[in-house]
Amino acid sequence: MVTTMNKGGWLRIVEAAVSILIIFGALLIIFNTQIEISEKNLSDTLPSILDEISKNLTLREKIVSGNDTGIINEINLILSKRIKQPYLNYTVKICEPNEICSLEAYPENAQGDIFAAERIVSSTLTQYNPKKLKIFLWRIK
Repeated sequence: MVTTMNKGGWLRIVEAAVSILIIFGALLIIFNTQIEISEKNLSDTLPSILDEISKNLTLREKIVSGNDTGIINEINLILSKRIKQPYLNYTVKICEPNEICSLEAYPENAQGDIFAAERIVSSTLTQYNPKKLKIFLWRIK
């Protein structure tokens, strides 16, 4: 008779252990999914920022005019408002459309992949002097 009472206790212990394993499994799945989504969001943010810049007529005219340092400072100001995460860093390059627009050196503080997006920018059809605007984004250590 004592054995039937102990079986009920063991059954509750097994049920509790299984439920804890299910909860931990669900947490692991959620955590892994969030990491993948954040990496995907990094590559998805750049095209929307380039869209915003390309729709601004004054920025487009400044990019086409060729004053690279002044316009890069303005673009960096826009990027600082849109990219508020302290663990991200970025840089901007303006090149000719037929040039390979790349970073001079791999950033020392980069951790993981470097995401990049580019857009050809032209002011008007009458003043056709296109430039390539490229933004690089990466996580810092």
